[in-house]
Amino acid sequence: MPELPRRVPYRTLGVSVLIFGLIAGFVGGLTAWNDSVPGERRIAPGMELEVGRGVYYEPAPKWKLDTARSRTGSTSAIFHGANRFSIRVQEWRGGPDGPLLRQRARMERGQRLALEDEPEPFKTRSGLRGMTFGYAGPSMAGRYWQVTDTARQLVIQVDFHSVPEGAENSLDEAEAMVDSLRMEPRP
Repeated sequence: MPELPRRVPYRTLGVSVLIFGLIAGFVGGLTAWNDSVPGERRIAPGMELEVGRGVYYEPAPKWKLDTARSRTGSTSAIFHGANRFSIRVQEWRGGPDGPLLRQRARMERGQRLALEDEPEPFKTRSGLRGMTFGYAGPSMAGRYWQVTDTARQLVIQVDFHSVPEGAENSLDEAEAMVDSLRMEPRP
């Protein structure tokens, strides 16, 4: 019987260690970079934050600014534990009901959230008026507020949500932050 040729051993251990080292260095470097860039900022007690376009509000104590989700001039996002609170200001040319109907449809159909009630009116202490409704899903529960200023062609959308068991505990703080909403008078 003829002897089969002997297989030459591959010397891959060194290359494998090098590749593993490069991957570990890359992932470790990205993790270190992510840790060095702050995703949150403390907010001084009593400080008023500007969302944009002359819209201001006062965050509740111990809430932190979410710098990754906030955008200068249009969006302010803050959080405290599992609670999330965001305010978005954008242009709107149309009637006061359009953005509200779209948001309800997006939550019901797109996010598969159950809307808890029909929209009801609310008013802030500065006189802003709008509509609000609650919502819930398997992994979150919250409340949505909207102010439409047709004269300025602006819509202010406020969303508060948390894990289902935590939403009720912080709803009072969210309502107080909404109540602090104000809009600077036109120049």
